[in-house]
Amino acid sequence: MIKVLAILFSYGLISSVAAQSFSDNFKLAYPNLVHQGKSFEVSIITSNEFNNADKLDLYVIPKRGIKPDEFLLRFEKEVTEIEFSGASSEGYLYDAVMCSIDLTEAVLEESGSFFQILMRFQSELIDYSEIEFYGEFRENNRLVDYLYSSDIKLLSDYPNHHRIKLNFYTSSINEKALLLESGSEFTVQTDIDIQNDLLFEYWINLNQKGYPFLEIKNSNTDLVEYRLTLNDFQIATAESDFNSELFVTPHFVPSNVWLHFSALFLFNNKQVEFYCDGMELASFRMSPSLTSNELIFSFINGNVGEFQIDQLRVIDLNESITSTFNSKTFSSFVSEKSKTKFQLSFNETTLSDLGQIEFISINNGTITPSDAPVFSRAPELNIKILSNFYELTWGGGDYANAAKYIVERAEGESGFQEVYGIDSDDSGKKDLTFLSERKDDSEVIYFRVKQINKDGSVLYSSQVKIGQAEIQEFILGQNFPNPFNPSTQISVEVVESSEFQIVVYTLEGKEVEVLFEGYLAQGEYQFKFDGSELPSGIYLYKVSSPNFNQTKKMILAK
Repeated sequence: MIKVLAILFSYGLISSVAAQSFSDNFKLAYPNLVHQGKSFEVSIITSNEFNNADKLDLYVIPKRGIKPDEFLLRFEKEVTEIEFSGASSEGYLYDAVMCSIDLTEAVLEESGSFFQILMRFQSELIDYSEIEFYGEFRENNRLVDYLYSSDIKLLSDYPNHHRIKLNFYTSSINEKALLLESGSEFTVQTDIDIQNDLLFEYWINLNQKGYPFLEIKNSNTDLVEYRLTLNDFQIATAESDFNSELFVTPHFVPSNVWLHFSALFLFNNKQVEFYCDGMELASFRMSPSLTSNELIFSFINGNVGEFQIDQLRVIDLNESITSTFNSKTFSSFVSEKSKTKFQLSFNETTLSDLGQIEFISINNGTITPSDAPVFSRAPELNIKILSNFYELTWGGGDYANAAKYIVERAEGESGFQEVYGIDSDDSGKKDLTFLSERKDDSEVIYFRVKQINKDGSVLYSSQVKIGQAEIQEFILGQNFPNPFNPSTQISVEVVESSEFQIVVYTLEGKEVEVLFEGYLAQGEYQFKFDGSELPSGIYLYKVSSPNFNQTKKMILAK
C-alpha cells in the first residue's frame, strides 16, 4: 500500500503537472459527477513529511446540500474510522467540521509515510456545490506547516484553503445497465472494420476491489495484452505483462459513482492510451502484430463485489480523443470525422438479445436499472430576425428518442408559454422550422425548444434572447454595517442561477479584491470584506453576471 500511495502521490503531484511546485504535499481526488441525493467519496493522500509534526488537523467546510457522513484513515492493511466534530467557520456561510490524525501512531511516525484520508459525504437534491479543505501539521499545538497544493483547479478565496467544485445530476427513470456480480464475465470482440484508430469507451460503476475488472486480449495468441485493476484502496491502474509502459498516473475511484473509461488504440503510432474521466491513466507500446479485429475486451468480476456497465461504444476515430469527451454523457455520438461502429446502451436490450450478437458473450450478467450520467441530446436552436417574424430553426437533438418538440416563448420577465408543437417523425437528422410573429423592436423575447422523449423525460434547448433590455438576475443589498471598521458583509440574493463575480474597487476604479468568482444557485448569500489593510475612504463593490451587473458604495471609517 505504501508503494501504491507513493506512486499515486508522486505522479499526481509532480510528474504529470510540471507547473506545480515541489512544495505540494497532498493529492486530492473527487468525482466529476455525482447523482443527486446519493453519497460520494473524496480522497486525500498525503504523508508525514515533517519530522517534528505529531498531528494533522484537517478542517472541512461542506457547502449547500452536502453533509459529512464518515471519515476513514487508510494505511497499509489498516482502516480505522476518524472522529470528526464541529469547528469554527468564521467568514463562511456553512458549518465546518474538523478531525485530527495522530502522526505518533506506530504506522505513521516514520517521516515520509503515506496515508489516505477517505471522506464520505451525503448529498441532497442539488445541482452544484463545493467543499473547502484546510490542513495544519502541528507539533505540541504549534503550527509546523499546511497542506499545500498549487493546482489552480483547487484555488480558494482563502489563504491555504483548497476548494473542489462538484456537479450533480439526475438520470432517466428508464435507463438500464449491465450488472456483473461475482463470477460474471462480459466479452466484446471487435471484429469490426476500422479505418483509423480504435476507441473503446464505456461508463462503469465499480464496487469491486482487489481484482482486474477489464482484460484486453489478443485473439491470435489468447494472451492478455493489457488489464485495468482496482486495488483494495480504490486506486485504478493499467498494467501490461508484455508491452513497455510509457506513462502512468494511478486514479482514485470513488465507490458508488459512475466513471467514464476509454481505451485508445493508435495503430500508426503503435501505442495504447487509457483514460479515466478525460484524464490519461496510462500509455503503453502496442504489440507490432496487433490489429483492430484481434482485440477482445473482457469485463471480469472475480470478487465478491459487483459492478455495472453502461453506454459501451466502439468508435472508428479520426480526430483527437479530447473532442470525443464532449459526447460521453450523451446517448448519441456526434462527429463529422469519426464514426460509431458499435454501441450498447442496454435500455432496449435483453440478455437473450445480447446472446444473439455474434461478437458478444456473457456469463451470469443481469440487466438492471441504471443511474449513469447518460442523457438524450438536447436540440440546438437558432433564430433569424425577419421583417415581421422571428424564424426559429432547430435540430441536432436525439432524434431516435424524441417524441415531440414544443416551441416556448417568454416576453420580458413573464414565464414561458407554448406557441407551437410538432411530433417527431423519426426520419433522421433534419432541421425543423417555425415562424413567430414579431411585435416591437424594443421587446425582450426569449425562445426555447422543449424536447419530450418517448420515455416521458424532457430536455430544453438553450434559451435564445432577442432584444437589448437587461433582465435582473440578482438583488444586491447595501453592505452592513456601513460605515464599517474593519469588516462588513455584502448580501446578494440570486434570482436566476448563473456564474457571478463579486469585486471590490477603489473610487478610482482600481481592483482591490475579488470576493467571489463562480456559480451560484438561487438563494441568499453573504460575502465578508475585510478592510484591515486599507486606508479609510469610499469603496465600490460590483456584482456581475453574464447579463446584468450592479455597483454600490461603502465607507471604510477607521
